[in-house]
Amino acid sequence: MRGSREDDGSAELDDVERRLRAIRDDPEKSTTLRELAQYQLERITALRAARTGGGTGTPAVTVDRLGPFRFSTMPATGIVSIEIDRGDGLLPLVAIVSAEELRRLMPLFEHVRNHAARGESIRIDVREAFRQLLGHDPFEDQLDDR
Repeated sequence: MRGSREDDGSAELDDVERRLRAIRDDPEKSTTLRELAQYQLERITALRAARTGGGTGTPAVTVDRLGPFRFSTMPATGIVSIEIDRGDGLLPLVAIVSAEELRRLMPLFEHVRNHAARGESIRIDVREAFRQLLGHDPFEDQLDDR
């Protein structure tokens, strides 16, 4: 039936919302993951409002780049996505971190900035650096050969 919820993808979106709410409301999930789920729920609400002509659009995201790192900051949530370009046609590594975790990663980013400013090559094991500074590997589910 033309114009039905099945035709416009709303049924699938409702399922996504249910799963995001389950993540957001699960105290066993990490704070970062719960905040990211809330952010995605806000985006869905904003997209629906935009489709019907109401609302102010999607929440703001700020993007910055430093060498191989691309930072996407979601101010309303305190979450930062860090995408690391691995080159050679490999998919980037992506870490979702809290503002506090980002603060703990600052020595790594300062190291990269200093070497880049001098035009020097930057050879570091990013996963190991993140592990040492955060105490865990935010890339653990991402395979090296992707």
